[in-house]
Amino acid sequence: MSSAVFRQLASGGEAHRPERLFRAAISAFVSLTRPTRREIAQLDDLALPLYPLIAAETRRYAAAVLSDFATPPPGLLRRLTDEPAEICAPLLVRSPALSDVDLIGLIARHGQPHARVIGRRAHLNPAIAALVRALSAQAHDDEQTAPSAGSASEADVRDRLRLIMSAANTQAPAARQRIDRPLPTLETAGAILREAVFSSENGAFEAALTELLGISSDAAREITGFPTYGELIIVLKALGFEDAEAFLLTAAVFPKLFSQRSAIGFFLERYRALSADNARHRLQSWRDGTSAPGHADQPVAISK
Repeated sequence: MSSAVFRQLASGGEAHRPERLFRAAISAFVSLTRPTRREIAQLDDLALPLYPLIAAETRRYAAAVLSDFATPPPGLLRRLTDEPAEICAPLLVRSPALSDVDLIGLIARHGQPHARVIGRRAHLNPAIAALVRALSAQAHDDEQTAPSAGSASEADVRDRLRLIMSAANTQAPAARQRIDRPLPTLETAGAILREAVFSSENGAFEAALTELLGISSDAAREITGFPTYGELIIVLKALGFEDAEAFLLTAAVFPKLFSQRSAIGFFLERYRALSADNARHRLQSWRDGTSAPGHADQPVAISK
C-alpha cells in the first residue's frame, strides 16, 4: 500500500469493520519507507481506539508485522507487548524498538512467560540473560531454602563485618593515598564496570571497584560478597548511574536476588529512594577508612 492509502485510512477514509481497518492500517504503515513522526502518531490515533474491538489473532498479526520495524507507534507497541507472550512473542524476540529498559519493565510486569521469550533474543544484554535464567530456574529453590538460611546468613554477616573492621584498621598507606583522587566520570566508570562484570576473569569486578574508588580490595570484596546488594547500590548511586543501568550491573553481580519479578520493582524503588548525597558521603567514608562496607555507616573501631 502507498503512503497515500495510509493517510486516507488515518484520516478516516475507510469505514469498514474494525478488524479489516486495523489490518489495513498496519499493512499500509509498514509499507512506508521512512514514516514521519506525524504518520507514526496517526497510526496510534487510528489503532488504539480499535484495539479493544479486534481479536487475538489480529493482535498476533500486528505483533508479527511490526516486529522488524524500527519505529513502531509507541502506544501500540506498549499495548501489544503487554499481551500474553504467545501473542507478542515476535516483538519480544526481534523488535529493535525495545530497549534494555523496556525489556526489564516487561519482565517486571509479566514475569516468567515474557522472560522466557525475551531470553530468545539475539545479542541479549548479559545481565538480562542472567535475570531470565534466575527467574526460570531459581525461584523455587530460593523459596525452599529461605527459611533455613537466615541464621547462617546472619552469622556470616557478623563474621564478615569483623574481618572488614580489622582490614580497615590495617589499611596500607598507599591505599589511603588513593582517596585523594577524584571519583571517575560516569562514562569512565560505566565502561570499566560493564567490561569487568561480564569478564570471565575471577575477581575482575572487585579489582575494578578497588581501582575506580580507591578502596581496599577487602572492602571491594565485601561490596560484592555481602548477602544483599545494599552496598553496591551505594557505589552506583554515588557514581551517578541511572536506575536502569544500575539494575543491569546489580543483576549481573547478584542474579539470584532477582528470581521473583517483584524483586525488580523493589530494587527500582530502593535505588530511586537512595539519596545521591548520602551515597557519596557513605562512599567517602569507605575511601578514607572511617567506615567500611557493611557497617551501616558506623565508625571503624580504632585499635589501641
